[in-house]
Amino acid sequence: MSRFVARGQGVTLLELLIVLMILSLILTAAVKTWDVTLERGRFESTRKRLEQLGTAITGDANYVVNGRRVDFGFVGDMGRLPNSLKELVVAPTVSPPESSRWKGPYLRATFSESPETYRTDGWGDTIIYNRDSMFLRSYAGRGLADRTVWMTQYLGFSQSELLSDSVEVRVVDVHGATPPPNDTILSSLRVVLRRPFEGLPHTDTLRGTQMTDDAFWFYFVPQGTDLVRAYYIRFAPPPPETIASATADVTVYPRIGARDVTLRLNLDWNSLP
Repeated sequence: MSRFVARGQGVTLLELLIVLMILSLILTAAVKTWDVTLERGRFESTRKRLEQLGTAITGDANYVVNGRRVDFGFVGDMGRLPNSLKELVVAPTVSPPESSRWKGPYLRATFSESPETYRTDGWGDTIIYNRDSMFLRSYAGRGLADRTVWMTQYLGFSQSELLSDSVEVRVVDVHGATPPPNDTILSSLRVVLRRPFEGLPHTDTLRGTQMTDDAFWFYFVPQGTDLVRAYYIRFAPPPPETIASATADVTVYPRIGARDVTLRLNLDWNSLP
């Protein structure tokens, strides 16, 4: 009986080798699965970060309030592209500082992230921002060696589409009529567009003599929300006096600009001298 128990409790060398081989196969499969899962996680976190950076620069087209887009990102606030990704979290220097239109930070680190995480990919490498070619890129841990795994996020628009749009404004009187071809009336009419330029407010002014097709046109306007104002000045008798004005917010879309903006003045063209 004792000999039978001893033999039943024993393990042969062959059995031990088989067990070790099975454990080795299981461990190898587990390591490969872990590596694949880890790599997928890096790709996914990098993809999200590239999208977040792109949105911070050009804005979120899906952020709409009362039927109008309200988020145009860094470009919409500053009237230019960021010179570096750092400008998305640290305000660039403008003069005077209190006039800066910067409304960042456009990216915020979570509690567990370092302040520099916003510009690193899932492999801990710095994300490339190409201002001229309008893209963001991660080398996906492979550096310059393997282009097939690079992850590139294009900003979706050209520089001219983001920064050089046009705005069409019509000015009408209380009856909805556009100004008549009267030199006196046109020389007294002003239309002003307030837009960002290099991070500061900038005012473009068009006089009535620059009107074409009953509309005032502004060019090289960056995407975003701007203020447009029309006013009529009476010069005689002196001093000059504004007798009517109207303002409106204008949403300038990339590639589209703004069309059919109408400002109504509380006056009658026919009653003006």
